[in-house]
Amino acid sequence: MSRKFILTLLLITGLYRDQLHAQKSINNSAKTETIIALWNSNGDQYGMYPVAIWEKMFESEYEKALKENNEVLIFKTRLALSSIYHDQSKFTKAFPFLKFIYANKLQLKENEYKTVLIKLEEEYRSFGDIANALIIRDERIKKGYIDTYWEIYRDCGLFEAAKKDFIQFQKKGSPASWKELNYYFYLGEIYFELNQVDSAQIVYKLGVQATLNTIDLNKKTKVYREANLHYFYGYFLGNIAKCYIYNGQYKKAIPLLLEDIKNSYENIENKARKIFYLSNCYLKTNDIGKAKLYLDSGIQIFNGKTNSDIYLIQLKSLSNYYNFQKAYDSAYFYSMAYVNFKDSIDKKKQNNQSVLLLAQLELSNRRSELIKSGHLLEEKNKIIKLQKLQLFTLVSVMVFATAFIIALYRNYRQKNKNEKFIEKQNYQLKISSESIKKQNDKNEILLKELHHRVKNNLQVMYSLLNLQKRRNKDADTKSSLLSIQNRIQTMALVHQNLYTTGNFEMVEVVSYIKTLITHLISIYQTESKEIEIIYDIETDLQLPIENVVSMGLILNEAVSNALKYAFTKIKQGKLHVVIYSNAENCIIEVKDNGPGFNNQDLKENSLGMKLIKVMCAQLKANYVFENTNGVSHNITFKK
Repeated sequence: MSRKFILTLLLITGLYRDQLHAQKSINNSAKTETIIALWNSNGDQYGMYPVAIWEKMFESEYEKALKENNEVLIFKTRLALSSIYHDQSKFTKAFPFLKFIYANKLQLKENEYKTVLIKLEEEYRSFGDIANALIIRDERIKKGYIDTYWEIYRDCGLFEAAKKDFIQFQKKGSPASWKELNYYFYLGEIYFELNQVDSAQIVYKLGVQATLNTIDLNKKTKVYREANLHYFYGYFLGNIAKCYIYNGQYKKAIPLLLEDIKNSYENIENKARKIFYLSNCYLKTNDIGKAKLYLDSGIQIFNGKTNSDIYLIQLKSLSNYYNFQKAYDSAYFYSMAYVNFKDSIDKKKQNNQSVLLLAQLELSNRRSELIKSGHLLEEKNKIIKLQKLQLFTLVSVMVFATAFIIALYRNYRQKNKNEKFIEKQNYQLKISSESIKKQNDKNEILLKELHHRVKNNLQVMYSLLNLQKRRNKDADTKSSLLSIQNRIQTMALVHQNLYTTGNFEMVEVVSYIKTLITHLISIYQTESKEIEIIYDIETDLQLPIENVVSMGLILNEAVSNALKYAFTKIKQGKLHVVIYSNAENCIIEVKDNGPGFNNQDLKENSLGMKLIKVMCAQLKANYVFENTNGVSHNITFKK
């Protein structure tokens, strides 16, 4: 066999192999294009397959496109996957794809471009990046895809502004339409965030009825995917349940939450959120088994997700559960995690509000332009009608064209002037914002220092009384001085709490009360006494400083009296401290299991009892004192 023949054979074999590879590549491309065409034919719905099936199909096709280095199919599969990931709240996967697609937006059709802008803005807002979200929103506004800003206001925590913008500019849509369901969906959320729960509940009930109407109509038209409509139905019921929970009606909330969870098999985040709510409802109704079951289920479902609001609900649910189980260390751990994470979210919202403040003038001008453009559109329609009537004469057309060109030129000149004016105003607004921020930072430091100094001054008074107490040998005088010291320490702890937390308006009740009672126990408890303090304090309760000072003085007297007198004849004493709130009132209960005493033994001129009554009067509180099966103090006051 000659060498030339061998080379010819190898050449033919190589060409055949290359041809087979090319044919296989063509077949793979044809399959991918078929899947993409099927996907595009479904529009906003997922059609015949659940979202998880679409995800697996497109991930497989995307890997093939990468191996073949087919740039066209890489772009198309990334476009589909970005939507699939986004709709499942897998934002960390969707975000890089959306940024890539946006960078190559010239390859998109208009409806695809519109959808990409919506999803990219939602992801920027979910990550708290309002600056970039505003850039995308401005682009959507200029393209005429949208004319509202309420989502921006909402995600910055400005719910009142969001409500006004939504009601004024958001269109409701025709009856039994997807747009109508979304209208009730978002309006109810805004009312709920504003604590206007009754209004939110009314809107959610309208949403339930609108969904039922849409389901009935869809049986004939088959416009929408049935599973999506049932999700809306469950979602509205779940949010009505959320209103019941807000009003303490936990049993009424449970069946509605179960219906919502059943219909949320494709929306993992909503399912996790409502499972945590359901766990808390079972906890409140003392069904601890189901509470634990649903709590564990919610944690497992939410694992790996990034929604900060649901993560807060998870932390609060864990804190409530461990508090109910009297595992106070775990309850405290999750309570502090909740507080710290919420503080980080609040700080991010404050930063976003600063960004929004800088853009406020531009937003206002854009809003004016949108309103004006509506009037201009009406005028343009009239001109078109006039053109049709006057089309027979060339002179009229020329005159109109000339007038239109002049108007465009004037508008162009005016636009340039407006842009320069806006630029100047934005610069001045930026300088003003920076000055305000510096002053606010300075005021915050001064206020923090003020609380620190007040606390230090009270500690000095405490120490001076301590010196006086040591020099005095009279037992009654020492006891009086100790009582005064405890009252001073009660007020000092309030200022210490404000100084350490950095919240200068509200005091965290749990940490304050536990610190106060720990201090009192260290003073009065002896080795011969075993005193168990049982806390049942609402974990996230915060009260203004003026309320907390009065409440602290009341608890100081009640707990001190219990520690001094209630357990003199028993070794194992129990002291219950209960503090909780409802929609209007805050309730405090302090009760011991001591033998009590005869009402005749109660000193009418007792300074401690007088002080409790004076503080109750300051709080405008209802005070009930009982002396059966131990001593009980019950105080109820308006929050």
